[in-house]
Amino acid sequence: MLRARPVRHRWPMAWLPAVVSLPLLSSIVALSLSLTFFTGLAIAQEAPKSKGPAPLKTTLVDPREMGLEIEPGSVRIGRGENVTTTDADGQSVVAKLHVAIGKSAVVLLPDGTLAARQPDQFAPTDRPFAPLEKKLLAEQLLRDEVPGFKAKETRHYLYLYNTSEEFAEATSRILETMLPGVIAHAEQHHLTVHEPGLPMVVLMFKTEDEFQKYRRMPEGVVAYYHSLTNRVCMYEQSRLAQIRPDLAIQQSISTIAHEGAHQVLHNIGVQQRLSVWPMWISEGIAEYFAPTQTGARLKWKGAGQVNDMRMLELEQYLKSRGAGPADGKMIGQTVLAARLTSTGYASAWSLTHYLAKNKRTEFGKLLRELSQLGPLETLGEIQTPGICRENLDQFQQIFGDDLADTETRLVAHLKKQPYTDPLANLPHFVAMVQSGEGRLMRRSANTFHQRAFAEKWIGDIITGLPEKVRASARSNLQMFANRAQAEAAARSYLSGR
Repeated sequence: MLRARPVRHRWPMAWLPAVVSLPLLSSIVALSLSLTFFTGLAIAQEAPKSKGPAPLKTTLVDPREMGLEIEPGSVRIGRGENVTTTDADGQSVVAKLHVAIGKSAVVLLPDGTLAARQPDQFAPTDRPFAPLEKKLLAEQLLRDEVPGFKAKETRHYLYLYNTSEEFAEATSRILETMLPGVIAHAEQHHLTVHEPGLPMVVLMFKTEDEFQKYRRMPEGVVAYYHSLTNRVCMYEQSRLAQIRPDLAIQQSISTIAHEGAHQVLHNIGVQQRLSVWPMWISEGIAEYFAPTQTGARLKWKGAGQVNDMRMLELEQYLKSRGAGPADGKMIGQTVLAARLTSTGYASAWSLTHYLAKNKRTEFGKLLRELSQLGPLETLGEIQTPGICRENLDQFQQIFGDDLADTETRLVAHLKKQPYTDPLANLPHFVAMVQSGEGRLMRRSANTFHQRAFAEKWIGDIITGLPEKVRASARSNLQMFANRAQAEAAARSYLSGR
């Protein structure tokens, strides 16, 4: 069983609201959506690769599934060529060829946007490419997209916001402390990295309505990194802050760091823009980089710190799964998935955490392999029911075929990680099962923060009983005000009191 540290109620920065919607809180689902992954149909052809060690066999994604109005065709990754084209205002600019698709292309504009261009919309040039200066970029965005916002420039970032100054300052502090740490961590795995060559834009909206008017997103999305524009977008105010300001702070800063990690990885050369990594590692590594420190010294805490929300969800999942030995299904399902559920995000984080801490050599090899993926490249096609078998093939080639053994070691690793239960003061359920009579009587009990998990656990326990005992088994489910009371009641029940 995963053990939670006592909850510490020190939240002096109560101004910082969460970026999480209330309907999602009860199930602790994923708090953010990265637009670095698209689940459209893949084009079954192998992309040409430049000469190098052990090139990956890849599949190409239909560019239309990434919002690019270009027909599929042969793909050639840009080699630094410059082209002339026009920007959104119709002005002639020098862009970089990101990827050629047939006779069309995706070009990198000076403002950092990736844009589709038809054959008659660009031409080769010897003129140099120069990123748009942050001051000019700010003027352009304030004029065309977010009028009335404030602008703040730092060495690598451009922040545009109409939020409170406190929220903007906290966001800046997290991202500014994260960038050098992520670069250093990537270098430890012998990845070729570089300083960001373009301004990294962060848009902060005061309200969810403004956030949705800027770009319509599915319900529950509270922040995202958009790989075509190279921007992180988020909003400040949420209903959760009025109910649980302590949890709101934790969720808010975690989401900022998660999406910031996606942006950094795409701008330092680890993950090429428009490449499609396996979902488990794309989201798992963003979660791995997301831990932050609250309080007056709010900042990025460093890669690999325990993610309390994910640990809580894994604890509940492992409890509900029963006491049987690990069978490898959790890892298999996570690695295969083209989309992740909330539990899938937690599993992806835990798997990334375990591998990065305990399989450093193999984990570094995985990252170096995936860094080879160029624009529109992925490992394989998405097949029914929403899985990519090549993801699992790669995983087993690097980490071994025995998923059950890996999962056993993963669970043991998690049990050693202390964490603070962020929901300890919310209602909890005690699930109880009694079977047999006299000396053969057995009692089982467990605590959960969700009724559904508790009911599933009861059903699994009873199903696992011998048939002769099953019919007479008795179960009960009780709700308590908080985790401490629920655990005390469970201990009392198990002791026969």
